[in-house]
Amino acid sequence: MTASAVTPSSDRRPSVTTAEIVRRATGLIPVLRERAAACEALRRVPDPTRDDFVAAGITRIAQPVGRGGLGLDMDSVYEVAMELGRGCGSSAWMGSFWPLHNWMVGMWPKAAQDDYWATSPDTLSSTAWDLVSCKIEPARDGIRLSGHWDFSSGIDHADWAMLFVPGPPVGLALVPRADLRIVDTWHATGLCGSGSNDVFVDDALVPEHRILNMEAAGSGHSDGRELHGTPFYKLPLYTWLTYSLAAPVIGMAQGAVDSFEELMRGRVEGIGGGRAAERPANHLRLAESSAEVDAARVLMRRNLRQLIEWGQAGVEMSVDERLRIRRDITFGGMICNRAARRLFDAAGAHAIKRSAPLQRFTRDADAAVHSGVLTWDPTGEQYGRVRLGLAPTSFFY
Repeated sequence: MTASAVTPSSDRRPSVTTAEIVRRATGLIPVLRERAAACEALRRVPDPTRDDFVAAGITRIAQPVGRGGLGLDMDSVYEVAMELGRGCGSSAWMGSFWPLHNWMVGMWPKAAQDDYWATSPDTLSSTAWDLVSCKIEPARDGIRLSGHWDFSSGIDHADWAMLFVPGPPVGLALVPRADLRIVDTWHATGLCGSGSNDVFVDDALVPEHRILNMEAAGSGHSDGRELHGTPFYKLPLYTWLTYSLAAPVIGMAQGAVDSFEELMRGRVEGIGGGRAAERPANHLRLAESSAEVDAARVLMRRNLRQLIEWGQAGVEMSVDERLRIRRDITFGGMICNRAARRLFDAAGAHAIKRSAPLQRFTRDADAAVHSGVLTWDPTGEQYGRVRLGLAPTSFFY
């Protein structure tokens, strides 16, 4: 297939089912658990894990069919991310982001997609939204860009990066690896293996076709709407984008539930010699935390079904609905973080060891919800304002 041979995704049936791609992800859980400590020590996803994701088709779940994608959409990405999170939080972070980024490239003009997939359908990219400094100068057919961005997850494996530029207009610049300078800064308490390093660009030319207008993309009117036509290309981007963070957190919390149950089944109390599995307090904590994880999962699936229906029908979502979904995403992350912490706090001294999966799941979930877009207060504030008849004060919905 040549780089210019683009077939609209809506004209092609999926080459695999969601159930099959989720089955592949589930099969990777034991492998990810085995590699989790090494992933943390390496501070990025190990090469074999990246290769496993590529081989399983995870990175191509939602990328356009004409570019080698599997013909599924972002709802399938999130089902996979929840499964991967049960094995390793950092790996699930990138197992959610890499397919998201390849979906996102489908929003750029066709010429940019030609550039990105010129050599392989398995191209990977990172994003960097958190701008430290930036200099933009007009140039013939584009801009000259210099700047510094941090929190660029998975940048060490990236062939390209999508970098936030303040405009005008506000956009994302698609920049090839050759123009990137990566600085190893990622020393964190959680998601240690996500490799979220700093990235610099030193006076690179970015052609106009590689700059995505985020006003159009944010409203669901990017080039992907016409080029590919699948439901999520027709939806307001910011409304659902942060499920890419929340879905792995649901998986991490489920991993914490699984780990706590396993630990309690085999643990004998040091004082008194009783079995931990017989303690009512452990029963209550397990029941409450597992209910919270189930609730977050049910909310996510309900919202994704509704989003697909709206996308298929071309519905223009109301501000109220957009903010409700943003509320549910952030709420899901919050209660899953709480669920993992509740179990960790009752797991005893053995749970603090680096070899204990429960402490890693708890740290990873806590790190994830420290992301600004999963912070409850600003999201809840915007939802509450609109419910009480006030206008939102943020564009991020």
